[in-house]
Amino acid sequence: MKTWLLLLGCLLAFASSAQSSRREVWQWKDANGVTHFSDYPAPGARRIILNGSPSSTAASSAAAAARTPARPAATEVVYDRLEIWSPESGASFFEADAVVSIRLRAEPELGPTHRLLTYLDGKLLPGENATEHSLTNVDRGVHSVTSVIVNRDGRELIRSEPVVFHIRQPSLPNPQSQGPAVRPPQPMPMPRPPAAPRGG
Repeated sequence: MKTWLLLLGCLLAFASSAQSSRREVWQWKDANGVTHFSDYPAPGARRIILNGSPSSTAASSAAAAARTPARPAATEVVYDRLEIWSPESGASFFEADAVVSIRLRAEPELGPTHRLLTYLDGKLLPGENATEHSLTNVDRGVHSVTSVIVNRDGRELIRSEPVVFHIRQPSLPNPQSQGPAVRPPQPMPMPRPPAAPRGG
């Protein structure tokens, strides 16, 4: 007898849960074309049967979201090389042609959130992320160029080897050896014949 009562209780519980999971919703549009939903029918409404309680729907949505793989975070670019390939280290420039072209390259290319900075003698050159610079009116002497790539936080990712170049004073030739100051060679004076001996 108790077994039958237990089975009957289980069947009633199952039926009530099935009824609670099956819900009816009515949908209709008003004169303005706005769509409405209600638990009670309205004139011209269409019945929609929903299976599953709201809590079970929310739980299934959460489970689906958990199954969806998370989008991997963007990986930071790792650089193999940053080099200044022009000018050559040790190059010399003279005042007549003292336009120094700085050219550099990075492998791989610069990342979207990274900055490329170039320094001349420790001073930042204008033109962030520029791979070419033209230097003019550089003082005579020895100069050094180096470049770095930093991330958005300013952390250095890679640094190039420094390139050293020279700005030299052009040597001027001796003005006495050319131009109007040069005198034509003068003829050598003819030696005088020896004087005739006196006496006699």
